[in-house]
Amino acid sequence: MRRTWLALMVVLAWTGVAIDHARAALSPEAFTQEFASALRAALPKGHKIEIVAPLHLRITDGEGGDSTSFLDNAYRQYQADPDSRQELIELRVKSILELADTSPLKPANIVPIIKDHAWVTETNESVRAASGKVASERVTEALNDVLVIVYAEDTPTNISYFTPEDLTKAGVDRAKLRALAVENLRRILPQLEIHRGEAFSMVNAGGTYEASLLLLDDLWNGDTFKVDGEIVVALPSRDVLLVTGSKNRRGLVKMREAATELFEEGSYTLTKELLVYRNGRFERFAP
Repeated sequence: MRRTWLALMVVLAWTGVAIDHARAALSPEAFTQEFASALRAALPKGHKIEIVAPLHLRITDGEGGDSTSFLDNAYRQYQADPDSRQELIELRVKSILELADTSPLKPANIVPIIKDHAWVTETNESVRAASGKVASERVTEALNDVLVIVYAEDTPTNISYFTPEDLTKAGVDRAKLRALAVENLRRILPQLEIHRGEAFSMVNAGGTYEASLLLLDDLWNGDTFKVDGEIVVALPSRDVLLVTGSKNRRGLVKMREAATELFEEGSYTLTKELLVYRNGRFERFAP
C-alpha cells in the first residue's frame, strides 16, 4: 500500500529535512462543488444534495430523511496528494451510497476505531447544527482519559458506526464486544512494518488501524519493542503510531515534535498527548 504523506513526514523528521507540502489546485468551494456533482450522479432519483457550506453537504432522500456529509478530511487528503482527487471522490461517494444500505450489522465486520473524547462531542454537535436532530447514539468505550474506542462496521468500501440497537439485533453480547472486535482486527490487519530510528520508531499497519494497535496487548507485552524504560507512544492521527522509551530523553523530545507537527497538518487527527504503557494499559504520560 502506498505510504501516506504523514508517514513520509515522520521519516523526513528523523533527518531534519524540511517539508514542502503539496498545494491543492482546487479551493474548498470548488472541491465541494465537484464532489456534490459526483454524488448527485450516483444517488438514486429523488435525492437532493444541498451545499450548506464549503466541505459541508446535506443529503435528503425521497422520503424526507436527511443526513450530513463533511468533506474536511477528504479535502486535507486531496491537499496532500492532488493527483488522488478522482480516487478520493469516488471512494467517498461509494461510502455514502453504502450508508444508505439497511442490511443488518454483521458481527464479523465489527472493528475498534480509536478516537479522542472530543470527537464524539464535536460530531454530535455538528449533526445537531446541520439537521436540528440529535445524533444517533454510537457504541463506545473509554480507553483512557484521552482516547475512546468507537465500534464500527468495516466493509469493502466504508467504515460506518452503529447503534446499541444494531448491536442487539446482531446478537452480540456487549460484554464480549471488545474481544470480538479485536479478534476481527487481527484477522484484517496486514503484516506490520516497523521503521526503527535512534530517537523513535514508527509502526505501519496499512494506513487505517495504526491507532487501534493499542488494543493488541501481546504487541506491547512481548519483545517487539525494546526501549529504554517504559513504552511511550504518540498517536497524532489514526494512521501514525510512534514509539520510544520513557528514559530516552532525545526520543521523547523528537517524537513530541513530530507528533505536534503531524497533528497540526494531518487528517483524521487524534492527540498531541504522549501515552505510556503501564500495568497493561495506556495512560497519559507525565514525565
